[in-house]
Formats: sequence, structure tokens, C-alpha cells
Amino acid sequence: MNYFSQFWDENRDDKYADWGTSTWFFETNDSDEVLKQITVYKNGKVTKYNAANLEDEFGSLCDGTLTIDECDGDLISKKEFYKIWEV
Repeated sequence: MNYFSQFWDENRDDKYADWGTSTWFFETNDSDEVLKQITVYKNGKVTKYNAANLEDEFGSLCDGTLTIDECDGDLISKKEFYKIWEV
């Protein structure tokens, strides 16, 4: 498994734009498929997606593959990821 984060320095482009900027956290497998995804917004709102929760009114799990290089992200540990996931 791979774990990384990406800071997004732009607001959403929808009615939730006032949530502010966001940091995204990803768990991917060795084929670079996103298995779990967390988004933490500046206002404290958190969204989480996985196979059991593919989408909701706020967004959806990344479709396809994603690497740390593609999103210019930062490596994080499994422990860091699950600390956020389990909240």
C-alpha cells in the first residue's frame, strides 16, 4: 500500500466553496488504484470515500489510478493516514 497527501490551494468550485482550501489523503494499492480517500477542508469538514462509500452529495472516490508524482504530493505513513481515517 502507498500513502500520501496533497494540499489543494483552491476552494471548491461549487456551493461548498466557503469550506476553503483542502488537504487530500490517499491510500493506493501497488497498481496505483485509490482504495481510500480523505479530504480535510479548512473549515473542519471532512469527507471520506472507499469501496463501501463511493460517493455522496459532496464528492466521490477518485476513479482510476493516482500516483504521488501525478498530484505532487507528500509521502505519509500508514499510521498517519489511519489516524485521520478513524476519526
